[in-house]
Amino acid sequence: MATRLSTLLTTIPELGFVPSGSVRIPELQNVRMTRRIQHIVDHPAFQRLRRVRQLGPTHLVYPGATHTRFEHSLGVYACTQRYVLNLLQTPAFEESVKEEDILTVLLAGLLHDLGHYPFAHNLEALHLKGRDTPRHEDVGGRIIRGDIAALQGDQPVGELIRTHFGVDPERVNALCTGLGIETSMDKILRSIISSAIDADKMDYLERDSIHLGVPYGRNYDRERLLSSLTLNEAEDRIAILSKGKVSAEIFIFGRYTMFSEAYWHHTVRSASAMMEAALAAFYSRNEIHGDELLNVLISHSDDELLSWLSRESPESSATRYLIDPLYRNQRRLHKRVATYSRVYTEPDKRSAYEKIYQMDADQIYNLTDRLRVKLSSLLGRPLHPADLIIDTPPRDKDRLETVDVMYPNASGRRQYPLHELSRIVAGVQDDFMMVVKKIRLFAEPRVAADLAKLDGVEEFLLSEILRK
Repeated sequence: MATRLSTLLTTIPELGFVPSGSVRIPELQNVRMTRRIQHIVDHPAFQRLRRVRQLGPTHLVYPGATHTRFEHSLGVYACTQRYVLNLLQTPAFEESVKEEDILTVLLAGLLHDLGHYPFAHNLEALHLKGRDTPRHEDVGGRIIRGDIAALQGDQPVGELIRTHFGVDPERVNALCTGLGIETSMDKILRSIISSAIDADKMDYLERDSIHLGVPYGRNYDRERLLSSLTLNEAEDRIAILSKGKVSAEIFIFGRYTMFSEAYWHHTVRSASAMMEAALAAFYSRNEIHGDELLNVLISHSDDELLSWLSRESPESSATRYLIDPLYRNQRRLHKRVATYSRVYTEPDKRSAYEKIYQMDADQIYNLTDRLRVKLSSLLGRPLHPADLIIDTPPRDKDRLETVDVMYPNASGRRQYPLHELSRIVAGVQDDFMMVVKKIRLFAEPRVAADLAKLDGVEEFLLSEILRK
């Protein structure tokens, strides 16, 4: 008699046990593609992701970082397949999961970044600072529903989902956004897409490492981690068996090192800060917002958006001043003038960090303008309004990343959060806040060079920042 597991494996071709085609992505990976998945991938809304870089301006520092959200989305879909297949070895999951649940989470893995647009994370940093910027998760939901006419194609993505897979597109969207998650099964499925060791992170850590040419995100035992997947005691979230503890530690530490050495590398942060400042200046000068802004974002590639911003801005504007050095066969990035961190032993430097970290966008702008005026006097020449940028780290990366570890105890406690078992994981969050989340003052290269020739600039900046 066929088991329920064998039935699921034969009735859901996306799990790979029914012959299908495949597409090759780096590194040496074949992503199995059924005809109905291909219908989704071929939709104009998904094909658009070929024109959106995964890491925005990072290619200006790491030349290989030109891979796209399209490639990453296929990779996350393949990782989600692996997560499901391994969880089906867990009796509690196998007995409760339905075909509809599996199809829903596979589609969520494929479509989790459907709403991404060029420099989305830079723009969303402005959203956190009070700007009217669309969140890519919300844009993805609108695309699935067919609310954006330019990306409907012959029929909305949601209709393809309903027609070819027989699942509710709103449930797919809920797994992507995390909103409206109520049932235990949906909490499990959501944790496959978003958690400390989710399919999204598993793909982007390895994929970004490959394209950036760094080792940090691919030095954990992937197969060991996948084979250790299970459910927590409440059976509402993925967890790991004790055999996967070290693999999970290295996975979480790898993410930390990717932020420290790649994503928030000081030169990458310079390029990102220039983008954010250019976009903020554009917003302050233009009335474009809402759907008008969104239509611009979804209709342009990264370089096309830079070109559009440049064309739509006056020659003397801060936007042009900051955008033009990022493209048109140029690479002229602002240089570090000062760095502040919670880890510094000097009380003034720690106080400067805490003061700036608590500032809102207007206060940071006022401080930057005051420093510009003062430094103009020191240098004996006026500085352009965009010559100085204070780069503050994103505020949405402060929560502890952990996962439950399950032990086969017959009685007593058998579930422990990984950070209680591992000083590595417990220390990662402290180090992330203390060391990685730096505040930097960047200056236009010629200005930075002139400031480097002056004595006492560091002390002068500190006194101005701490001035009441």
